[in-house]
Amino acid sequence: MVVPVRWCLLLMIVTFHSSPSTGWLNINFNNILKKERECQDKRKVGLNGRRHADIVAAAKLWAPVVRLAVGEEWKPSSVDYFLQHVNLRGGSPTSVTTSTLPTCNSNCYLETKTPLSCASCREPAVFKGQNPASAPAYAIYEDKGSVVEITYWFFFPYNRGKRACVGLYFDNVCPCFKAWGHCVCPRLNGCAGGYSTFGNHVGDWEHVKIKFYNNKIYSIYLSIHDSEITKKYGGEFLWNGNFFKKGDRAVYTTDCTHAQVYAAKGSHGFWPNTGDHVYKKLFNGVKLKDLCSAGTAWHIANNLKVVKMAAKGQFTGEFRFLNFKGRWGNRERTCPKIIGQCVLENGPGGPPK
Repeated sequence: MVVPVRWCLLLMIVTFHSSPSTGWLNINFNNILKKERECQDKRKVGLNGRRHADIVAAAKLWAPVVRLAVGEEWKPSSVDYFLQHVNLRGGSPTSVTTSTLPTCNSNCYLETKTPLSCASCREPAVFKGQNPASAPAYAIYEDKGSVVEITYWFFFPYNRGKRACVGLYFDNVCPCFKAWGHCVCPRLNGCAGGYSTFGNHVGDWEHVKIKFYNNKIYSIYLSIHDSEITKKYGGEFLWNGNFFKKGDRAVYTTDCTHAQVYAAKGSHGFWPNTGDHVYKKLFNGVKLKDLCSAGTAWHIANNLKVVKMAAKGQFTGEFRFLNFKGRWGNRERTCPKIIGQCVLENGPGGPPK
């Protein structure tokens, strides 16, 4: 659990030293006060200027720490790693790298070299991603005068969808009449029609944005699935001097300035806290939820690639892949009309957006 800084002194987290002469325990408060002062000094640091180097330094100082879920199978990776395992369709060349991926158009898409034997199958080894310690994050910044925004983009080779009931779902339903408040026949529970996993897709881009106003840290923005869900559960959290806050929810920091966010298991949307987050109820009664827990900590400040925003077609060098207008994964497959969603969705569009 991340403890708000304002409680640090009240919690009296102390270091004990045993005295060889008396056996008494001496409490070292100086270290506590020193660390608190250091944190406060760090938090006062925003943007020291508008040069590229200044913004890179701020991007690293305030870069979030991503907590992957416990048992996460589908880890992040670099774009370079992913491109080694896919082919470009609808454009050329077929084999691409970060510096040769063309701008292309919306009809282009990337397809795994290892074919999928079914819409829910996961044969390609690339889906597993890389050790987070070696996977970079990508930061794109915009200087808008009094406001500077830095958007951190995270790439995952695979997004695992949600297991849902294909048919009717019963949650303790009484199918007959009640007598004195009690159901006179067995209640119905579970799925009538079987389960399937919907919303899988190859390639997954997620993002978090921080904002500076008049060179001071101002807010953090969490993106969760679509705009409606983001508005309700994520969105913009304002800096209050110690952490980011929105209503009764908060994004706390670790190591003074790094917001700690939690990536949903399999689907990777960013939440401000751990837990089982129900974010949507389907027409048949099924509840979709994101599972967030404090698993592996991905310290993106240690491997962050930073570039200034440019128009599509204007990114160069190792950032040329940001010009790509196509989709970052295989085409959709198996789309039953009753659900209104595919087992395998089209790969997503990429940054910047």
